[in-house]
Amino acid sequence: MTTPPLLEVRGLDVGFTTPDGRPLHAVRDVSFTLRRGETLAVVGESGSGKSTTALALLRMLPGTGRITGGSVLLDGEDLATATEDRLREVRGARIGMIFQDPMTALNPVLSIGRHLDEVLRAHDDRDRTTAHGTGTAGTGTDGIGADGAATADKAPRPDRSTRFGRAPRPDRPARPGKAARRARALELLRLVGIPDPERRLDDHPHQFSGGQRQRILIAMALAGEPDVLLADEPTTALDATVQDQILTLLGDLTRTTGTALVLITHNMGVVARACERVLVTYGGTVVEDGPTAEVLTRPRHPYTAGLLAAVPRLSAPSGTRLTGIPGTPPDLSLPLAGCAFAARCALAEEHCRTTAPPLVALTDTVRAACLPAAERAEPLPPPARIDRPAPGAVVLAAEGLRKTYRGRGGRTFTALDDVSLTLAAGETLGIVGESGSGKSTLARVLAHAHPSDGGRILLDGEDVTRPGRAELHAVRRRVQMVFQDPYASLNPRMSVGEIVAEPLRAFGTVAPAERADRVAELLSLVGLDPAAADRHPRSFSGGQRQRVGIARALAPEPSVLICDEPVSALDVSVQAQIVGLLTDLQRDLGLALVFIAHDLAVVRQVSHRIAVMHEGRIVETGAADDLCERPRDPYTRALLAAAPEPVPVTAAPVPATAGAVSA
Repeated sequence: MTTPPLLEVRGLDVGFTTPDGRPLHAVRDVSFTLRRGETLAVVGESGSGKSTTALALLRMLPGTGRITGGSVLLDGEDLATATEDRLREVRGARIGMIFQDPMTALNPVLSIGRHLDEVLRAHDDRDRTTAHGTGTAGTGTDGIGADGAATADKAPRPDRSTRFGRAPRPDRPARPGKAARRARALELLRLVGIPDPERRLDDHPHQFSGGQRQRILIAMALAGEPDVLLADEPTTALDATVQDQILTLLGDLTRTTGTALVLITHNMGVVARACERVLVTYGGTVVEDGPTAEVLTRPRHPYTAGLLAAVPRLSAPSGTRLTGIPGTPPDLSLPLAGCAFAARCALAEEHCRTTAPPLVALTDTVRAACLPAAERAEPLPPPARIDRPAPGAVVLAAEGLRKTYRGRGGRTFTALDDVSLTLAAGETLGIVGESGSGKSTLARVLAHAHPSDGGRILLDGEDVTRPGRAELHAVRRRVQMVFQDPYASLNPRMSVGEIVAEPLRAFGTVAPAERADRVAELLSLVGLDPAAADRHPRSFSGGQRQRVGIARALAPEPSVLICDEPVSALDVSVQAQIVGLLTDLQRDLGLALVFIAHDLAVVRQVSHRIAVMHEGRIVETGAADDLCERPRDPYTRALLAAAPEPVPVTAAPVPATAGAVSA
C-alpha cells in the first residue's frame, strides 16, 4: 500500500499588488508532493517564486501577498483555508523554517539561550492548549480540523519524541520550568553540533561564526519537532567547508528524525549533494521536476539546461568561459501569453510565445513544461576557452603585510600575518579561504581603505605603504574595488548616472562638460542601457546593480581592480554574466584583477593563479590548474574536498534540451 504524502501542494497560486495597484502573479499553478524523510530541492533564479512558495506554505507572505488559488495539504488538512489560530499551532510545530541570513533572523541583543527559550515556551504553550482540548499532545495527534473541530478520522502522527534527542513524555500537563527548557536548549545545540554548548548558551549572535549562526537557526527550527523543514538558501553565504558541514547536518537530521526537507537554493552543487528530488521553477511556475540524478544529467527543459551550463565546475580548467542565460526573467506584473521562458530560449518558435505549455509527464518520474521533440535534441558544445593574452609586468606587490585589530579587554586579533604576493598587468589572482581567513582584510589593505601595521605595498615598483594625502589620492585612483553586496554599496538616493559620475568628479579625470558622455560610455561598457542613467538602484536587479558597481570602479581608469566576493550573492546565470564581463574587461583594458571568492570552481575558471589563505596567512599559491589538481597543503585539500559538484561524477555530459523544446 502506498504511503500517503505528508505534504501535498495542488495548483498553488500566489498574488501581490504592486504600489501602483497592478496585480503581480508571483506563483502560478505550483504542485508537488513530499513524503516523510524525503528531501526536495526547489531551484531557479531570483524572482522565480522559490521563497514565495515556501512562505505561502505557512501563510507568511509579506505585504499584500495572498494565496489566490490551490491548496496546501498537510496530512490532508488544507492550510490555505486554515484559521490563524490553527496556523499558529502549525508554524514551528509541524512545519519549521530556516531563513537565509542568520544575522537578520537572530536578535543581536538576545543571547542564544534566550532565542531558544522563546521558541520552546511558544511551542509548549501550544502543546498544553492541544492537550487540554481535543488533541493529544504527547503522541503528537492534532485532532483539530481547519475550522477548529475535532477530526476523528485523521491518522495519528507518529511519536516524534525520541527523534530530536530527548526521551518520550506521555503528556505535558504543565509547561516545563526554566531549568527544563535550558536543558532542552542544550540538547538542541548538541544535536546541531555547537561545541561546548554549556558555555556558549549565554553568548550572543555576534560571538558565533556564520556557520555556527546557521546551526543555531536550525536548532530553533527543530525546537518544535517539525515534520517538515523549509530551508531558504541556508548555505548561500557560507564557505565550502561550512556549507559541507551544514548539508551533512541536514542530511543526518532527515535520516535520523524522519523530518522531510524542502531546500531552496540556486546552487546546483548543493542540489546534487543533498536532495533526492528537484523542482525547477521559472516565472513563478514549475518547468521541470524529477529525481535529482536524472534532472541534473538529462534535463528536459531548456531553462534547466541553461542553469546547468552556467554552473562553474571545479573540474573545468582555468580560462573556461561560463555560459550565462541571456536576458532577464519576466516581469510577473505583466500578463504572460505563452511560455515564460520563450524570450530567452534559443529554441523558441512562434507558438511558444502564444501558448503556455502544460507540465506533463515525459517519463515515469520526470515532468516538464516543454513539448517533447527528440529530433531537435543537440548536445551542448564543449565549454569555450577564453582568449587571454599573457600577463605583463608586475603592477602590484605586497611584502610581509601585517594587520592586527584590538578588541575588548585589550585582546588583539591578527588578521594578516606576513602576507606576500605579486600581481601582473592582465593577470587575475584568485584568493580563497574560509570566512575569517583574512581575504577581505587583505583587499582593504591593498586598496588603502585600511592601513597596514607592517610590511610594504608596491605599485608599479613605487613604495606606497604610507602615502601622503596627495599620493593617497593618486593610489586610490589606480586601485579600485568592486564590493560584495550590490544593494549596500550603491547610494539609494542617487541615480545610477550620479553614482558612476562621482569618481569622475572626485578624481577630475573628465571635464564637467564631458561627464555625461563618459557615464554613457561606461554604462555601455558593462552592458547597461545608457538611457537608464536617470534611474535609481532600486529599479535594477542584483546583477544589474553589480554592473553599476563595476562601471563606478572603472570610471577613474584604474590599473588594478580588487573584486571582493563580487558574485557570491548572485544567481548562477547572472554570476556567469558578471564573470564573463570581468574577463572581457580585463582583456580589453589590460586590468590586473584580484578576485576574492569562496567558490573554488569560479576562482579556478577565472584566475591565472590562486592564493589560499588560512588564519591570516597564505598557505599555498600556484597556477590555478596546478593548485586545484595537485594541492600540497592539507587545508587546500580540505577546501577542494568540500566543494560540491553539480553533476554526479559518473554522469554523462549535459544535453541542451534532452528531447524537449520550449513551447
